[in-house]
Amino acid sequence: MFVLRFFTGIFERFAMHRLRIKIENSLLTLVIAILISMALYTSCANQGMPTGGPKDSIPPILIETSPAYRALNFTGKEVSLTFNEYIISDAVSEQLVVSPPLEKRPTIRTKSKSLIVTFNEELKSDMTYSLDFKNSIADNNERNPYQSLRMIFSTGSQIDTLRVAGVVKNAFNLESTEKILVMLHQNLADSAIATTIPDYVARTDEKGIFLFDNVKAGSYKLFAVNDANQNLMYDSGAEEIAFADSLIIPTAEYRAEPDTLAKGADSLLIAGNTYFFPEPVYLRTFMEDFFDQFLEKSVRDTRYRSTLVFSEPVADTLGIKLLGFDNEYPFILEPNPDLDSITVWLTDTLIASNDTLKFQLTYTDIDSIDQRFLKTDTVNMIFTERTTRSESRRRSRDENEVPEIVQFSFSDNIKTAGYDLNLPVRLFAPEPIDTFDFSAIRIIMAEDLAQTPLPIRIHKDTIEYRTWQINYDWEPNTSYLLEVDSAAALNIYGITSRKISRKFTTQKDDYYGSIVLQLTSVTEPMLIQLLDNSKDEKVIKTLHAKTDGSVTFDFLAPNKYKIKFIYDSNDNGKWDTGSLKNGTQPEKAAYFPEIIKVRSNWENEYPWDVTPNPEYPKKLIDKEEEELRRKKELEERNKQEEQEREPVQMDFGGRSVGMPRAR
Repeated sequence: MFVLRFFTGIFERFAMHRLRIKIENSLLTLVIAILISMALYTSCANQGMPTGGPKDSIPPILIETSPAYRALNFTGKEVSLTFNEYIISDAVSEQLVVSPPLEKRPTIRTKSKSLIVTFNEELKSDMTYSLDFKNSIADNNERNPYQSLRMIFSTGSQIDTLRVAGVVKNAFNLESTEKILVMLHQNLADSAIATTIPDYVARTDEKGIFLFDNVKAGSYKLFAVNDANQNLMYDSGAEEIAFADSLIIPTAEYRAEPDTLAKGADSLLIAGNTYFFPEPVYLRTFMEDFFDQFLEKSVRDTRYRSTLVFSEPVADTLGIKLLGFDNEYPFILEPNPDLDSITVWLTDTLIASNDTLKFQLTYTDIDSIDQRFLKTDTVNMIFTERTTRSESRRRSRDENEVPEIVQFSFSDNIKTAGYDLNLPVRLFAPEPIDTFDFSAIRIIMAEDLAQTPLPIRIHKDTIEYRTWQINYDWEPNTSYLLEVDSAAALNIYGITSRKISRKFTTQKDDYYGSIVLQLTSVTEPMLIQLLDNSKDEKVIKTLHAKTDGSVTFDFLAPNKYKIKFIYDSNDNGKWDTGSLKNGTQPEKAAYFPEIIKVRSNWENEYPWDVTPNPEYPKKLIDKEEEELRRKKELEERNKQEEQEREPVQMDFGGRSVGMPRAR
């Protein structure tokens, strides 16, 4: 019995062991099956081509050049550059700059993995040539550009090593000018820039920086030209120009000292411990005043109004004669503020009824030897009647119907709520006015029960024709009523004006802010312009200063503003361009280095030393935008740190399968 129970226990333990092994094997099989199923499901759910690995972000590698880089005594006709992969060279023809420049454009082609530049003329002897490809060469797959590729060789026995560097900016708005052609001329004649190609050329980058490398010793004139027709010369009146006031005499000096940290154009003039001179040259481009007068457009807008548009201001030099009529001056001339557009208002209704009128125009022009003469044009002004449906219906009405009294309406600049305390009320007439009775104009306090007229000041605008200004020292947050009696004005056609009754409320005093500038180092007349914060930089207000002290822009609406300084050397109240012919630079300009945010009931006061900066910087800091940028960067950094602090993952057996990534 005992033996039976013994063997029975052994059998039971053996059976349980087999069962446990079977269960464990079944569980293992189940887990494997689940993993395989998940893998199959994933592969089925993501059908398509393999990703092919990480994206190629490496630019092509230059492995060989012919001739060798910085080769001497080159006499060949072509240069080849071989890369480790196939390349795209579509932009080479546009961006390649060869210096000294070539009269004939080289031929650009690719062969296998090589770029070949073939010269179509004899190269100058004993000269160091540079081929500046910029970023025009890229790999064929992802178009990763080879940055700032430059090839150098010499047709003589040595490589020239001198440098000239600098920056080109627009003289008026100080913006960096990209792709401007910069030239060095050994021909020092004044006419060389317009008659001969330069000895060296370079092209500015996106920051306006240029570099002449491998220049021979000598004296040069330096120019920058917006070479629109790509003839390597300056075409007066059609292209922008900049020039250095003094001759450029490049030199180099070795200094036994640690390398100097430098940025921008300065860094181009330091190679190890060799310093290149002159210091960076800052050029400012401008368009010369070029007088080329002609009639751009002539159109008859209505029977009574014609418009003549000229390429240059005509001022008081324009003469107009109406041909075919005895009435010598049956019109009134109205120039625009720039004096280059003239509106001709016919005053004779019989003459205006003619569909075709012929005008003879005489105005001043300049001939090929810069002599002024009177030029004559004859133009036909044709009017085509356009009848609208409403006019047709109006004409078909019963002839016995009493016609409506015809009057014209003034338009105005009134804003019914929040009218600006700075602004006068302005009235605009649709046609020229013959008479205007100012006593028929009243402004009263809206709440004044006595209806007492205020002591307003009325005058005709001296710049905009058909405009009148009504001035008063407006009280803040106050309601006013403008009244103009019917028939207060009579236009040149005998038509009277309609009655005006307009109520408006001025802005609250604490709505506005102000900007106060404490100026120092004022040595010449200055214009201080308040600009809107846009690319166009519209001028909102201009103040004048001739001595140190404060200037205040007050009653400013809450907004962001720029401030620009013009060094008005001739004190004529405007910015003046330069003249290559007379050797005069454009008037200097500068910007306050901050975009100022004006808040309601807030005064912004800033000290500013107006000593001109020869580098003409324009880096306007928007503190609000900078703060938002810093906050965004901090949030992104915190988010990244949170992701890096991921929890340790555990497997089914409690073993660690992951560790936090190192910070």
